Amino acid sequence: MTIPSNSTSEQLRLAALAQYQIMDSDSEQAFDDITALAALWLEMPIALISLVDQRRQWFKSRVGLDAQETPRDLAFCAHAIQQSTLMEVPDACLDARFSDNPLVTGDPYIRFYAGMPLSTPEGHRLGTLCVIDRKPRQLDSVQHETLQRLTRMVEYQLQLRLNLLQSVEREQQLHEQRALAERLLDNVMAGVAVCNEAGELTRFNNTARRWHGLDVRQMPPEQWAEYYSLFRPDGTTELPSEEIPLLRAWRGERIENVEICLHSQHQAPRFLLCNGGPLQQQNAPSAAMVVMHDITELRQTALLKSHFLATISHELRTPLTSIGGSISLLRAGTCGELPDAAQRLLQIAHDNSLRLNELINDLLDMEQLDAGKMQLLCSEQPIKPLLEQALDANRPYAQRFQVNLQLSDPCANPRVFVDERRLLQVLNNYLSNAAKFSHEQGEVRIECERLSDYVEVRVIDQGIGIAAAQHAELFKKFAQLDVGNARKRGGTGLGLSICKELIERMHGEVGVSSTLGQGATFWFRLPLTSDAGYR
Repeated sequence: MTIPSNSTSEQLRLAALAQYQIMDSDSEQAFDDITALAALWLEMPIALISLVDQRRQWFKSRVGLDAQETPRDLAFCAHAIQQSTLMEVPDACLDARFSDNPLVTGDPYIRFYAGMPLSTPEGHRLGTLCVIDRKPRQLDSVQHETLQRLTRMVEYQLQLRLNLLQSVEREQQLHEQRALAERLLDNVMAGVAVCNEAGELTRFNNTARRWHGLDVRQMPPEQWAEYYSLFRPDGTTELPSEEIPLLRAWRGERIENVEICLHSQHQAPRFLLCNGGPLQQQNAPSAAMVVMHDITELRQTALLKSHFLATISHELRTPLTSIGGSISLLRAGTCGELPDAAQRLLQIAHDNSLRLNELINDLLDMEQLDAGKMQLLCSEQPIKPLLEQALDANRPYAQRFQVNLQLSDPCANPRVFVDERRLLQVLNNYLSNAAKFSHEQGEVRIECERLSDYVEVRVIDQGIGIAAAQHAELFKKFAQLDVGNARKRGGTGLGLSICKELIERMHGEVGVSSTLGQGATFWFRLPLTSDAGYR
């Protein structure tokens, strides 16, 4: 019998058969027991578990037959799988489908055939459990039911075998994935430490093992700091167990940029930046992992930078102050009246000394902020007097650009918790920038509005404005506007970045809204003192 191999249903059936990986497999006792029982209980000389592929029928188990397979064109089972119920042929010699079949006219001389299809849970018929006799006969109802029961047993064994194969494949895939993960971990430059659900240290990658000078050892987490020589970032204070990053991650905490110091034997102190967390999102302790990056060289570079900036402060600020004072004396006529040309040169020198002093101050401020060394002296106070003080301080500067500074009315006056000096520094930066980038005879005004749980201060000008594409860059370090003659206005490119850091350290936020050619509004928001949570 020939079934078109390109039919959709046949292709799906063959794919299902291939999934079981059973063709040409070794004999298995479970299947052999079923064929033996079929031959015994149904009193048949031949019993077969037959599986039909594209070109043949192959016998997974057989009783009373030497052949391992036959061509599909000759197979009774190729007919049987075309129906979902028992196919019974009482006398093959009298059946037009089989009367001239070589398996009927020759060995094994089939006269009687009964085959029950073997179906998958999806309904694909892979083959049959069949019994054969060399004389005509017919199954009675008991034999019919017995063959059905045995068929279900074969189907169960096939499914059990498939599940086992899939389980082995999954295990192999997991093994390969674990091996790949192990290779990846051992080849990354960062250190990796892992603990299991019980809080037991289970894994160091090669880098972590080299840094610690030791491998993992089973011990209570409280002993990790002493055994592995873990210290706080100062390098001298032993790290308390509750501060160990991996232990914190095991307890469910997300670890972000936590710094520790590692004192391994025969190695220089190593400073590590740790990130990690639990490997499962749940409240109970779970397996956890921490990734460590060596920042020793970065710390050394930062120390060199701090030393360099301290040198700048000491070596440049003192002579710069002297130069500025001398220029002021000359401009005041201490040495007599100077010609106009000399006055212009002194003005240039004075402006540049102020600019250099501003640069030094900004660099030192940024260094302190980056190093976390800037201490804010915050106190509760009304905001309006600070706005007025900033306006008074910046009016002389604004007059150089023929710009008028104003405080809008009405002006809210809520109490805020701020560092007065640093808030004035932010306001001075906003106001001086607004004056610099305003048109002559322009106006810059401050608005102050109390909102739900914070106060918003806005410095508004009608100057050259800022393109929307540049907004995201304004509060980054060394960012400067690139419009028209903006670079001639001076500035270090650090002012707004420092403003952002200062306001955020006072638990606020900064921002800007502007359109090129239509002025700009720089704003900051601060929480009200009634919101005690921000202190």
